[in-house]
Amino acid sequence: MLNPLPAIAIRGRRWLRSLAPTRNAIVVAAFLALAFGTSYLAAFFLRGEMLIQPAEARQIVQTIWWVVGIKLAVFYSRGFCHRRLHAARFEDLNLLLRVTTLAMLVVAAVNFFGDRLPGWLAVPRSVLLLDWVGTILLVGGAQATLRSIYEEVVPSMPAGGQVPVLVVDASAEGRALAIALKHCPKPGYFVAGLLDDDASHYGVHVGSARVLGPVGVAPACAERLRIREIIVLEGALYGARLRALCEACSELEVRVRMASLPHGAADGPSLLGEPPQPAIRDVELRDLLSRPQVRLAANHAEVRSLLAGSTVLVTGAGGSIGSEICRQVLRFGPARLVLVERSEVALFSLVQSLDNEPNPAETALEPVLLDIAHAERTGRLLAEKRPSVVLHAAAFKHLPLMEDHPTAAIENNALATATLADLASEHGVGTFVALSTDKAVYPSSVMGASKLLAERYLQASAEESDTRFVVVRFGNVLASSGSAVPIFEEKLLAGRPITVTHRDVRRFFMTIDEAAQLVLVAATTGSCGGTYVLQMGEPIRIVDLVHSL
Repeated sequence: MLNPLPAIAIRGRRWLRSLAPTRNAIVVAAFLALAFGTSYLAAFFLRGEMLIQPAEARQIVQTIWWVVGIKLAVFYSRGFCHRRLHAARFEDLNLLLRVTTLAMLVVAAVNFFGDRLPGWLAVPRSVLLLDWVGTILLVGGAQATLRSIYEEVVPSMPAGGQVPVLVVDASAEGRALAIALKHCPKPGYFVAGLLDDDASHYGVHVGSARVLGPVGVAPACAERLRIREIIVLEGALYGARLRALCEACSELEVRVRMASLPHGAADGPSLLGEPPQPAIRDVELRDLLSRPQVRLAANHAEVRSLLAGSTVLVTGAGGSIGSEICRQVLRFGPARLVLVERSEVALFSLVQSLDNEPNPAETALEPVLLDIAHAERTGRLLAEKRPSVVLHAAAFKHLPLMEDHPTAAIENNALATATLADLASEHGVGTFVALSTDKAVYPSSVMGASKLLAERYLQASAEESDTRFVVVRFGNVLASSGSAVPIFEEKLLAGRPITVTHRDVRRFFMTIDEAAQLVLVAATTGSCGGTYVLQMGEPIRIVDLVHSL
């Protein structure tokens, strides 16, 4: 039979450790002693109808010390002093009722047995009952008042010109963001609370703030707490819900912004002990898509094994999508990144931009001013650089222009792609990825037909070559050069009307960085290559897109 004494001893040691005096426990104990004394005096006042006789005064003086001492000992032993008064919840009210009743019973027992001692001054039973009620009202009232001040008054009175904000998302990363915001440079941010639709987070405290409720109460909380900004963790809200939040807050003149933390920041501060600095920006159109954004991790195993330490060649590198592909490729540490572009201005701007990008692997950037339609020069380039991966983003894509210049469309989109594919196969390129369009499906335009020709040629080449030929079809890429969004923005800035062919027209959209990341994923998909269409969520009404702008 097991001896229960060791288990009891362990529990006893844990209980004693939990009662170790802390600064909060000392402050609460001092407050309780004052409250108990006040309640005891008030009980005599009420019993004597607001009058205290000389005999009662002598009785109070001789009994108040032990009554208050016993009550304080009971409250402390039950762990009440180690709870923060301003953070009281319903369970704390239950504890207050239980501990007050226990303290009254202990005082009543001491009073009953002490009455048998000579010279003992007994406390009237009515005083004990009134004191029980007074203790509950005083302590419970103090808890309610302090919590109200802490949650209603303090958040609306940030110090030092700080900007009062709410943080949307109470996950580990959202809580890390709330802590990081408090350490931002002056004037800094005062986090008045967090919002999250996960009910398990409600009431959780993050420093001096707490989770106030679901995202739907954001306008009410912003108005009540005099919030100036609502900061949304990237990926926490998107699409219609983010649009609804922006619209509701705009009526209150509350600014909605997006924020992100460096990778791994949710795990804790840096080695130097400094909290990570969040990247805060205004809401952009990409945030209003009807789905969460794809985020390709820098440690993605398949992509890293393909790109790390290799030579990667990107055509059309100076374009909006090509330049983003270059930035994403840099994250995976290739030995060399060959930037092929026929526009001098675009190539110069790209090199300047990439020089400011993180380059932990010290990848060698090699800009090449070249039109891939020149087969001889392109062949010499492949022979010299020996790339293992070619990402082909060079193309003509403006639909109306290609209708007027069909020869240029065929030469650049179809024939130049075929030439590059033959040269890649000839020079032992391992993976060849070509960017295409959903307009290649049953094409009704010259641009779509030229892309379909290129696709068919790559499919045929894949059957006779050791090179993996991969085709990735895009839909509408937000903010890419010549796409609808920049055109809409230019018209809005110029005060010109935007014409939409029909109110119910819908299109699929994705962002440039998302498209670039998915190109890299497609490059690793399938052992024999193939044609891939990107998942783009639900289509968005063009009218809603314009209103969002």
